[in-house]
Amino acid sequence: MGELHAFASGWLPSLEAHAWYAWLWVAPGQLVLWLVGLLLFVGLTGGILVAALLLANLLASPFLDALARRVEALVTGEAEEATTEGWLAPVREGGRAALEELRRTGFFVAVQLGLFFVGLLPGGQVVAAPAMVLVAVLFLPLDYASYTLDRRRVPFREKRRWILARIPLMLGYGSAAFLTCLIPGLNLLAMPVLVVGGTLLALRHPPAPSAGA
Repeated sequence: MGELHAFASGWLPSLEAHAWYAWLWVAPGQLVLWLVGLLLFVGLTGGILVAALLLANLLASPFLDALARRVEALVTGEAEEATTEGWLAPVREGGRAALEELRRTGFFVAVQLGLFFVGLLPGGQVVAAPAMVLVAVLFLPLDYASYTLDRRRVPFREKRRWILARIPLMLGYGSAAFLTCLIPGLNLLAMPVLVVGGTLLALRHPPAPSAGA
């Protein structure tokens, strides 16, 4: 953690006071720099841990998809299935879940990398660090609800609109999931719980039908 903090904030300038009255501006400046360093550290740490969790999701996506399907069956009496038949259906559905997870992970990593480079610009870190945390928080409900939404063939664009249309609800779920991600080990143990929560989120607050539907 110390090395990660040094990487995130080590490039920030160091202010020194050469006279007692210089503390009038040095002290507030040091406080601002400390807060900026803390934001960068939290944003970078959260991004790394969420990315690690998404990698674990990618590897476990066929099993998480089966769990979401089982939860839906228990809640509604039946799970909406994709139109895949034959003895290869479980394999195809597992591959579909893995592919969709890969797409979501790629989207998340691309956005976080873009924000990281924004943070390298002068003054950009003040915006980039909170934005990285916000993106991670809002991405978690999108990721864990997508197992249910993908079986309904909800396009990625519609899922993004669904998230933005229910910001308070998504922030509540995403914040709890994000805090879980910050605890190494617990994030993997809590993964099935997050899938159950994401499934219930999609079932109880489904996306509105698109205008073209």
